Amino acid sequence: MLGFYRSSYKDQDGKTRYMASTQFEATEARRAFPSWDEPAIKSTFDITLIVPAEMTALSNMNVVSETRLGDGKKEVKFARTPIMSTYLVAFVVGDLGYVESFTTGKHNGGKSVTVRVYAPKGEERHGDFALKIATDTLEYFAEVFGIPYPLPKCDMVAIPDFEAGAMENWGLITYRTTAVLYDPKASDAKFKQRIAYTVSHELAHQWFGNLVTMEWWTDLWLNEGFATWVGYLAVDKLFPDWEIWNQYVTEGFQRGLQLDALRSSHPIEVPVNDSSEIHQIFDAISYYKGANVIRMLSAFLGEKVFLSGVKRYLMRHKFSNASTDDLWKALTEESGNDVSKFMTLWTKMAGHPVLTVEETGNTLKIRQCRFLSSGVASPEEDNTVWWVPLGVDLGPTETHHEIGSVVLTQKEMTLVLPEKYDFYQLNARKTGVFRVNYTPERLSKLGQAVKKGLIGTSDRIGIMADAGALAASGYGKTSGLLNFIKNFEDEEQYIVWIEINSRLSNLLNVWFEQPDHIYQGLLKFQRQLVSKLVAKLGWEYSDNDDYLTTMLRSLVIKMAGRANDPDTVKEAHRRFHSFTKRNEESALHPNIRGVVFEIVLSYGGGNEEFDSILKYYSEARTADQKVVALTGLGFAQSDDLIQRALKFSTSEEVRNQDIIYAFNGLQANRKSRRALWNFVKENFYMLHERYAKSLALFEHIIKFGTELFASEDDIKDVEKFFSNKNCKEFERPLQQSIENIRANAAWVERDAKDVEEWLKTNGYIQ
Repeated sequence: MLGFYRSSYKDQDGKTRYMASTQFEATEARRAFPSWDEPAIKSTFDITLIVPAEMTALSNMNVVSETRLGDGKKEVKFARTPIMSTYLVAFVVGDLGYVESFTTGKHNGGKSVTVRVYAPKGEERHGDFALKIATDTLEYFAEVFGIPYPLPKCDMVAIPDFEAGAMENWGLITYRTTAVLYDPKASDAKFKQRIAYTVSHELAHQWFGNLVTMEWWTDLWLNEGFATWVGYLAVDKLFPDWEIWNQYVTEGFQRGLQLDALRSSHPIEVPVNDSSEIHQIFDAISYYKGANVIRMLSAFLGEKVFLSGVKRYLMRHKFSNASTDDLWKALTEESGNDVSKFMTLWTKMAGHPVLTVEETGNTLKIRQCRFLSSGVASPEEDNTVWWVPLGVDLGPTETHHEIGSVVLTQKEMTLVLPEKYDFYQLNARKTGVFRVNYTPERLSKLGQAVKKGLIGTSDRIGIMADAGALAASGYGKTSGLLNFIKNFEDEEQYIVWIEINSRLSNLLNVWFEQPDHIYQGLLKFQRQLVSKLVAKLGWEYSDNDDYLTTMLRSLVIKMAGRANDPDTVKEAHRRFHSFTKRNEESALHPNIRGVVFEIVLSYGGGNEEFDSILKYYSEARTADQKVVALTGLGFAQSDDLIQRALKFSTSEEVRNQDIIYAFNGLQANRKSRRALWNFVKENFYMLHERYAKSLALFEHIIKFGTELFASEDDIKDVEKFFSNKNCKEFERPLQQSIENIRANAAWVERDAKDVEEWLKTNGYIQ
């Protein structure tokens, strides 16, 4: 799936058809044409394609001529491109249909842009949602950045075989099918948000990356961190009721912090000396820590000032290249703050701080040190003093009061609070890139404030996420986390439940081989926590439900099912039977099909149920429903069915790119986790050969196979297996997996007794 490659698909009549597409980032344009294939060496491109006469040919620019050549061929010439980098050149050839719209041109210098979504003929009608997003987002970005979109058209194409999520080729954006096509009648609603965000992210690149390109791959974050932050900005503008920035706190924000808490993390600005190193930095550091740092700086300077500085940066470097220092310079000029002085450490050093807070009366002693998920940093590892905007907040949401712009610029400081306040917290609204380690007493008081409804959504999420990360690393106790979560039995916000689910899933994953009564005790806690909400929301979806309610229903049914709630399991089986045996489509709404597949196979499902899901996979009308079924198969419980799921994942019936969905289910299922690792070991050379040129997927395979184990024996096993292999191309993710196992093992060793005592004290085990 690199260079100029072929993709296959079945048409409406079930016949295999082919199309051709390109994927040149990072260094693959040289596979298609001779070139100085580096981001700073820019050129214009005159592209001509000779293709079968009945096919559609697309490239970055608009068609200027089309000539019949005889022999069933035609020659298609495209307009000259602006000056641009090789990795953004693209062409697509296939039997394609499209849906079309136009921007108003209001913020685009009066020029309307033609926007199209292409897909294999018959599928294009599912491009309507992405088309609307693209048209609105292009208008918004032209306004926000003060620079018109510079091309006459913007095409977006669904490619059946595609390694990444999408690729921002200038004027010809290519997508994995599930990231651009949405069928309102058959798709799970979760894909709607994925499409909105992915389209916004790729369109942000038309400015960040395409118009202004990083000098070298060291500054990849200028592309990806910005596109991530700006993508969320656009989705928030288009769908304010989705509360996307609150979702960011539980998703992207945490992903950046989690990877950055490893010793094997890397700086945002990472030296790149070899092409094999480039793909390894398309990770949560470049995307999410990059976006976290931008979000922190924007909050500190003010969004208006920050965006004005961004405009200045884009205007100064358009059709050229830029470095991180160029961005700091523009923001310094706009804000009057020496941005480079306090931001350089954030991009040039790995890691982030944890702030430990000691209380004496109303005086706080705040100390920063590097946060590591595997334990306390040694003095040699803890020599960075970060610039940390504290975001001190006093009192409940309705009388929200922040104490100025207090910034920690030394290892420690003292802060005196007013004599009277309801409670305090640091990092209000969770824009700062750090964890906060409160005393157990303070965490308990914050829990009471949660119970009284005094703490806002993003802060409820952030305090819980910090408590979870600190328990896992040894700064806090897991019993403290569980006590804090217990305050959320009346919680009704979907976004907060994402975090609750994340923290409990993490604990259950690491405790997966602890004595069964302990594991069952944790499931009982989860059951009781979620039962009230499951009963309230029920199983039926209404057209009147807002998006967050729709998503909440699916999540809490999944949580109750995973926790073996008898009523939920029984209802899942009943609906599954009606859906598969009686062909009652309405029995299983698309939003919960994946959830029900998981519950049914996890509790009581056997060969018959497995075969029914397999049949659904083969007959599914949309790519996203195939993904849902493929993940569901991974929850088989018997050894025979687990082996069938494993073999199916690498069969011809599963696209190479979709192995990650199969492995996702097999990894999440505690019964199949070891079988998955054994399968990776036994088939390592086959997998490596298949994914040798799709290393991002191969990295996922390594991580899915290893990272959730929790013993020293597992570390030895993984290290021994790779000891005689050339790991250069996946060294970074391999080390991250080993470090995760080490952190998990230490967590269990440290807190197994603590968790058992908490379960006994709270009546979840005898």
